[in-house]
Amino acid sequence: MKKIFSILTLALLIAAVPANAQPGKDFFNLGVKAGLNFSNMSGMDDAFESGFLKTYTGFNAGLVFNFNLPLGFEINPELQYVQSGFRADGGTILGQSLDSRFVSGALRVPINVQWGFRFLNIIKPYVVVSPYVGAVMFGNGSILGVDLDKETVNQFLNRFQYGIGVGAGIYVWRFQVSFKWNWDLNPVFEDEFEIRGARVDFDSDSRFSGGELSLAFFF
Repeated sequence: MKKIFSILTLALLIAAVPANAQPGKDFFNLGVKAGLNFSNMSGMDDAFESGFLKTYTGFNAGLVFNFNLPLGFEINPELQYVQSGFRADGGTILGQSLDSRFVSGALRVPINVQWGFRFLNIIKPYVVVSPYVGAVMFGNGSILGVDLDKETVNQFLNRFQYGIGVGAGIYVWRFQVSFKWNWDLNPVFEDEFEIRGARVDFDSDSRFSGGELSLAFFF
């Protein structure tokens, strides 16, 4: 019953939008957006052997505000929740996994500056540059199969996040498909810290980067 109610509600919302309301064409549109993040952490060569790091797949979701400008330009501020992380295979010893991973969750505000051209009235490809700022909410993970102390990790997380992304996308009717590559410009951790008596050094090169694939729908 709840699923049926949700589907009917979504159908009514879509039907309530004027047929000619399109992002990139009207002055303003509000949208919802969700997708996948494919992230990794740079500056980890001293901690793990080359080739051990693997991409971490997380998700992103939030709201996007589309402002249409002259000459094909748009500004799309967003408010989104973003998961970033890394994982590294460490093998096993006596059946014990030695894998390492780290995951953080952040609230992020990208300001997407887009340019594109419209054809067939409903299609608009574009390119985008996207500076962003954010606030890291939490971090957790493990090193060589040993869970990190969450209080210690969160104490030394760099809570302020900023960076830049570049990418491209396409509007089709009220849908938007986009891909961006994002680079954090500040480190994940503020400095070296101690976990269970061991010093861990995530120096200034340890920062997240990776791809963001998302789908948006505009009302």
